[in-house]
Amino acid sequence: MVQPASYAVPTDKEVLRLLQIEKQPFKDVMIFCLLTGMRAGEAAGLLREDLVQKGNLGTFAHVRPNAIRELKTDASERQVPLHSELVTRLAYLPDRGPLFPGLTVSKVTKTFTKLRNVLSLERLQLVFHSTRKWFITQCEGTGAPEHFTASLVGYKSARSENKLTYGVHSAGIYDEQKRSIVDQIRLPSRCSR
Repeated sequence: MVQPASYAVPTDKEVLRLLQIEKQPFKDVMIFCLLTGMRAGEAAGLLREDLVQKGNLGTFAHVRPNAIRELKTDASERQVPLHSELVTRLAYLPDRGPLFPGLTVSKVTKTFTKLRNVLSLERLQLVFHSTRKWFITQCEGTGAPEHFTASLVGYKSARSENKLTYGVHSAGIYDEQKRSIVDQIRLPSRCSR
């Protein structure tokens, strides 16, 4: 039986230390991942054209295959609301094409490893993918049902095991519900743990 890699959930103190870095565009990709649950490749491969306006629900990122990236699974295709912190950052990113030109998964993960060493963040299980685990943990903290969080991060829900009944009868999570969950997440502003 294959065991998935065990990643650490960053503490608020670790997230704060990572957010103090000024290395762009890495910092923006990291914040995108912290506030959307995207994988490194999903965020690094975002195109301006992947951003969708949904009226009073604001901006959503349509995570889908595009000219610069593939997706890990079919469930990975999804629309994720952008947190207000991310909408503010969009003004400083390219207005067409890749949001993070020249950034690849390899560059993101290698930069994270270097920063972890520079900042003396000693837990080896703390990897860039830990930003995704942080987002999922924050969603749990909002009280969001597991299948709602699964929808946001592009997992098949545990509830989808019985696809014959649940999949046929459920319309899935609504955009309003996604927005409500994401809007409750806050980047740490001081060390609480």
